[in-house]
Amino acid sequence: MRKIILLLSITLLLVSCKEEKQQKTETIYSTSIDVLQKEVPPKNTQTKVEHQSQETVLNFTPDKNRDDSQYNDIKTLEFSLKDDKGRNLCLYHNIWKQPNIDFENHEVFKDWSTETKISKWVKQELDGLSVIWNYMNGAILIMETESSNWSTKRGIKVGDSISKAYEIYAPDADIYKLDEEKRGFIKIKDNENNLYILKQYDERIYIYIANLIDEEIMNIKLHHNDGIITKIEVYFSN
Repeated sequence: MRKIILLLSITLLLVSCKEEKQQKTETIYSTSIDVLQKEVPPKNTQTKVEHQSQETVLNFTPDKNRDDSQYNDIKTLEFSLKDDKGRNLCLYHNIWKQPNIDFENHEVFKDWSTETKISKWVKQELDGLSVIWNYMNGAILIMETESSNWSTKRGIKVGDSISKAYEIYAPDADIYKLDEEKRGFIKIKDNENNLYILKQYDERIYIYIANLIDEEIMNIKLHHNDGIITKIEVYFSN
């Protein structure tokens, strides 16, 4: 009996010590937090948060060295325009890497930026070529020209005949022609190893293919008047 009483006494003593230690620990942490709250005025805390927010925005600088090598495949490279100054602009490639471009002359085209993220497209004119690109990663999205200074990868430029363009692009394409009576397109050529699809309209030729990386469509549109190319567009679409 004495042994049982002794064991109960020891157990009660240990529980009491443990609770006292826990209370002391909780008091220490509580006191420390209270002291910190008193030492940091709300005004200073708000200023610190605002300063951090500004730093976050400032840290969103363009990735001028973004690796665009995944877009060097044979199909994507078809959707490009080049000039005689060594500039070769291809869809999705990083325009920041291009030579002979004064990047200070761009203007904002669309802006979705927030306080914590910069997200915008910018537009720039380059010797008769209008280029729209993603400011943050340099990805080229839309190009349009009515100048003969720029030509496609296969050498087609404004002023060339549309028949010349057809002869150059047709061998590597599935070809469709607009049937006005049926109000749709009919396939007139099926190419097993096609690089793209070519559609003939009355006033333009439309060349396109899917970009499987971004699940988008890459496009070249050749506008013509009286058989002469008047405008070239290279762009992506969903």
